[in-house]
Amino acid sequence: MGLESALDAVAFRPKAVELRLHKSGFVVSRTPLGDEIAARYGAPYYHIHRGDLHGLLKRAVQSSCGDVIALGREVESVAQSADGVAVRFNDGGVERGDVLIGCDGIHSKVREALLGPEKPQFTGSVAWRGVVPAARLKGVDVRPVVTSWMAPHSHAVTYFLRRGELVNFVGVTERTDWASESWVERGDKRDLRADFDGWHPTVRAIVDAIAEPFRWAIYARDPLPKWCEGRVALLGDACHPMLPFLAQGAVMAIEDGAVLANCLVAGQGDVGAALKRYEQLRLPRTARVQAGARAQGALFNLSGPIARLSTFGEMSFASRFTPRKVAARRDWLMAYDATRQTA
Repeated sequence: MGLESALDAVAFRPKAVELRLHKSGFVVSRTPLGDEIAARYGAPYYHIHRGDLHGLLKRAVQSSCGDVIALGREVESVAQSADGVAVRFNDGGVERGDVLIGCDGIHSKVREALLGPEKPQFTGSVAWRGVVPAARLKGVDVRPVVTSWMAPHSHAVTYFLRRGELVNFVGVTERTDWASESWVERGDKRDLRADFDGWHPTVRAIVDAIAEPFRWAIYARDPLPKWCEGRVALLGDACHPMLPFLAQGAVMAIEDGAVLANCLVAGQGDVGAALKRYEQLRLPRTARVQAGARAQGALFNLSGPIARLSTFGEMSFASRFTPRKVAARRDWLMAYDATRQTA
């Protein structure tokens, strides 16, 4: 999309993915990223702050389309006819167009208009998140990799953002005392410390440095039977919200956008056919990623001592002695090129 230089200016390129035990820090497996992943897939692997990503996308839209982005309006209802679609907003305004793409998140009003209310399932897991300036972690061994710290019934992930200026922390624990799915609800730092007490010093140091922790309950949703109807289609979390364990939520939305654009261009004005083709191309892909994220979460939180020993032992052996085979296991996810998916 011509945004590589903009990404390079604000992102961080990790050197590897490491899976480590939560107390000892023992490296169960290490999968190279960096130059190796760029050579394998033809593109680099980035870590990027969501706000930075939003900013560069916004600037790209404004440079080609002008000031067309309006924020702070919530959808109230959707109505469509044979020749157009209209959206009514909470401020009383109405917008009309040829096609409506509902990418309005996990609580999508557009999805509700198409398919009715949803029934997400609470997974029994609660996630913490926090961002720390790297300068506050001098002397702490935060490696230039994405690290998953695995414990029975819980795990944490740490990695750099914004050229290495920030360290991101996400910690997941199995519990039932928090029900809110909002990403912007603050948690109590004493609870955060208690959840990760006794973990590796690196994890504890990052946790202690978090000034403002946030907490949310993790809900799972099954793949939808359809994404579109007439001139209306869904995109991103509105139709395939991901558990966070593969770090693919924003990625899938970006892929959706590329495929949708191709389909609309190839459809030559037949909006309904273009949206159906988009659904056909994307639904199987995202359903597989949703399933993969669930499986990854179960692996991270593996609890039985025998299961942990056998599973992690096999992973450790494979990482050290058959690294090419290990690298090939992610080809289904990483080799996909959304720009080549057309009608």
